[in-house]
Amino acid sequence: MVIGLGVALVVIGGLTTYLVANGQSNTVTVLETKSSVARGDTITAEDLKPIQITTGQGTGAFTPDQAAQAVGKVALVNLPSGTFVTAKNVGNSLPVANGSSVVGVALTAQQMPSYQVTPGDKVRVVVTPVAQGEPPENTPQSYKATVFATKWNSKTNQWIVDLVVPNAQATIIAATSATGRVALVVDSDAADTSGD
Repeated sequence: MVIGLGVALVVIGGLTTYLVANGQSNTVTVLETKSSVARGDTITAEDLKPIQITTGQGTGAFTPDQAAQAVGKVALVNLPSGTFVTAKNVGNSLPVANGSSVVGVALTAQQMPSYQVTPGDKVRVVVTPVAQGEPPENTPQSYKATVFATKWNSKTNQWIVDLVVPNAQATIIAATSATGRVALVVDSDAADTSGD
């Protein structure tokens, strides 16, 4: 009876070992986001964590050995926490449509709403009067734009907002921005009341 019990334990132990080993062989470790990463943000190692999934799911996610292909790249879309990180949702830079340019605009807190703009937001660049000047009698010139990226410059206490605009408007927006006579407006439809 004791011998039979011993044999049974050996069999159960062997079966358990087989099942554990077989289960491990049917999983793969991939990378997912540890927390939410906004579109246009640069991926850091701290943004990623490994997770085991069943093989054959076809996620296309990077493995820990491929982390270098994700770290330092930018998120092409918003990546909520727990999103698999793949070559399709991270890249070297956000795409810019043909016929468009990226122009940087330096803005103080007074030149933009307190709402934190993020890549993809539709905005208007409004030309403002000179400092201490009279308010305009007519509707000021404004230009439609899409936020491409944002960065805080602690040395100048300004936001650097990169905007995607039509090629034809890039030069005038850049020149006007250099004078400091612009403000950023965010609204639901980013209507350009002055026309393109």
